[in-house]
Amino acid sequence: RAERPAIYIGNHTSMLDAFTSIWLCPVGTAGVAKKEVLYYPFYGQIWALSGHLSIDRGNLDKAKHSLARLADLVRRAHLHIWMWPEGTRSRDGRLLPFKKGVVHLALQTGLPIVPVITEGAHRAIPKSSLRVRRVPIRIRFLPAIDTSVWSMERVDEHVRQLHEAFVAALPEDQRPLTA
Repeated sequence: RAERPAIYIGNHTSMLDAFTSIWLCPVGTAGVAKKEVLYYPFYGQIWALSGHLSIDRGNLDKAKHSLARLADLVRRAHLHIWMWPEGTRSRDGRLLPFKKGVVHLALQTGLPIVPVITEGAHRAIPKSSLRVRRVPIRIRFLPAIDTSVWSMERVDEHVRQLHEAFVAALPEDQRPLTA
C-alpha cells in the first residue's frame, strides 16, 4: 500500500520480473521499459496492451522527450511507476550498472524512489531461455528514498546512491563482481 505515488525500481534478472514485481505494486502502477520490448513475441504485445509505457533509449533526444512526457503523465494521473534502472536483464543475476533515466524522472516528478530487491528469479528463466524452472523467489521492498532535495548537478551521485542501496541488500551471488 502506498500513501502517494512513487517510482519503484527493481533489479532485472528475469523475464518474470515484470510479472512478479508489478503484481506486488499498488493499483495504478505503470511499467516503463525500453522500446525494444515491444518487439518481443507475445510479451511485447501484452506489455503494450496492458497500458505499460516504453522509452526509445537509442535516441537521446527522444528519450529525454519521452521522460518529460512520462513525468507530466505521472503528475496529472497520480501514477506509480515501475522501472528497471539497469536497462536490460542480467545474464547471471548479478546487478548491472544503472542508467540515469530513473533519476531524471525523480527530479521531474519529485516522487520518492522505492527500491525493490528480487532474489532468485534469474534461476527461474535464464536469459536466452524460455524454459521455466521451479525455484524460490524472494521480493523485498526497501524503505523509500526521498528525492525532494536531489539536484541535476548531482545526478551521478544519486545514481550511485541507488545502486549502492541494491548492492547492500542483494545476496552475494547477485552483487556485481568487483574489478
